[in-house]
Amino acid sequence: MIVITAHSPPRRIPTYRALAHAYDATVGIPFFRGLRCAFEQLVNRHRIPFRSAADLGCGTGLFARYLHDRWRVPVLAVDRSAAMLKRAARRCDTSNVRLLRQDIRCLRLPCDVDLVTANFDTVNHLLTTRDLCRALRRIAQSLRPGGHFIFDFVTNSQPLGAPHRYRIRNRLHRRVRRSIRWDPVRRLLSIAVNVSRRRGPPACGMHVERAYAPEEMTRCLLAAGFIIRGIHDARTLESAHRCSPRIVVVARKAG
Repeated sequence: MIVITAHSPPRRIPTYRALAHAYDATVGIPFFRGLRCAFEQLVNRHRIPFRSAADLGCGTGLFARYLHDRWRVPVLAVDRSAAMLKRAARRCDTSNVRLLRQDIRCLRLPCDVDLVTANFDTVNHLLTTRDLCRALRRIAQSLRPGGHFIFDFVTNSQPLGAPHRYRIRNRLHRRVRRSIRWDPVRRLLSIAVNVSRRRGPPACGMHVERAYAPEEMTRCLLAAGFIIRGIHDARTLESAHRCSPRIVVVARKAG
């Protein structure tokens, strides 16, 4: 397991730097449980074979470690947050998972792979269509011919309710307050997270995401050289409708 710094320096993400220590307990593990089940269903439904994989926006390495342990394949785990990769290094220290610190707009894998995944709003961190198209082209270049890209994204269908601020409290080892503002005009999600710890001052962070219309995402995928095999509602895995707040896409690289 090696950590590599990309040629283009990654942009700082305050939320994940500040909250890496609390990520798994408050967000990562609850989301991963459903993600794992959905992924296996989609792989079986679309009959997707793969002998190598890359997980983009890998965070603390939960899904990357799962890909290696469950499917017995080498995995490249990519994130631009040094704090998250530090946590991932602990989780993946005994597995064939190679950690890369890169910005996916400048993605440069050491080898092509059969499968690329990007979970939990990874592509929504790209705040312009130009950046989205740039990242999708890089992803396509990183796949072998016929390789697959499976990812989710938040749509512009009022993804988190009415355009006002609200809070979510989660009591595990810490108390978490998550405040989210949805701007429907600019289609931006401003997410602030505060975690109170048993010892020391509370940790806090903020980041912004961009919601994408399904039609917009489709155009960018096709322009990057992908063939779309499935567009699924993230909750049901049925064919997604215009009002689906989160969508999972299964796309294949042409050739």
